[in-house]
Amino acid sequence: MRVAAWAPLVSALLLTGAVVSCSDDPKPSSTSSGTTSTTSTSTTGSGAVTRLPVGDNRLVTTPTVGSIFACRTGGGGGGASAQGPWFNGDGTWDLTKKVFVDGDVRWDAASATFAVQGDMRVITSNALPAHGSGVFPISPSDDAYQYDRNPNTITSQTLSISIDATPTAATTPTCLGGEVGIASDGVPIFNGFDAGNRDAAAWEVQDQCHGHPQMSGIYHYHDISPCLDDAGTGHSKLVGYAFDGFGIYGPRGEDGTELTTAGLDVCHGHTHTIEWDGQQVELYHYHATKDFPYTASCFHGTSTQQGPLGRSVIPGRG
Repeated sequence: MRVAAWAPLVSALLLTGAVVSCSDDPKPSSTSSGTTSTTSTSTTGSGAVTRLPVGDNRLVTTPTVGSIFACRTGGGGGGASAQGPWFNGDGTWDLTKKVFVDGDVRWDAASATFAVQGDMRVITSNALPAHGSGVFPISPSDDAYQYDRNPNTITSQTLSISIDATPTAATTPTCLGGEVGIASDGVPIFNGFDAGNRDAAAWEVQDQCHGHPQMSGIYHYHDISPCLDDAGTGHSKLVGYAFDGFGIYGPRGEDGTELTTAGLDVCHGHTHTIEWDGQQVELYHYHATKDFPYTASCFHGTSTQQGPLGRSVIPGRG
């Protein structure tokens, strides 16, 4: 077991065509400390990590700040098997007490490319992390096993995804599938829920880079991994792309101050001048935050990766 010694971003599976779990074990019911709460974090910015509101069941049919507008609303399946001691008992949880899955497995075959071709941005990836991962399946000897018995193995995928290179806003926000987008290292980003519409970062146990595999072996994040490069003091760097083409940036805003969900719009973003493909452009973009829902909560534009029912096109996800 490794316990968080600092305050990185937080790191499930609400498929829009079917519900698939990161773990096959039955999940416990949400207790009073895991229910939806409007409790505010104890501080703002980088200190807001010891009393993060648990985002359980914040699934909505109308875009709302702090909730997820999902294409499908069903829940069920597996997930964490027990509530961890990082829950405070009052509808909040403490990131500094969260445990990580043991291990530092290296993936030398990790591969991802991002290329603008005409009006599309084409992303190819095998979904393996360029950084180390924990050991999966989680070993019974790992203290994390007390809370999450993820039995899945990380496997190489074949992803080829095309998104708008010059994204535009939809007339109204559109719903999310089980996936939000792709991180800058080629690892898929899933939305903030586990299979039971609970807060995935609060309940599930990931590795130190905030990743873990689901039942088809797809390694993924539920937030933006602290192992991605976002060093600096000004506006955060681009750390991924949502499936509507808009960029996902780290938590720092224009003046370098760390943002929270309350400072962003219903889809978890805002508009100002940013660096985009080597130019300064006034453009909408998402920000990752430490608090739920962590990344995009709806699409500001129209996702190119969803069919009529919002079904994911990532293989192995149904």
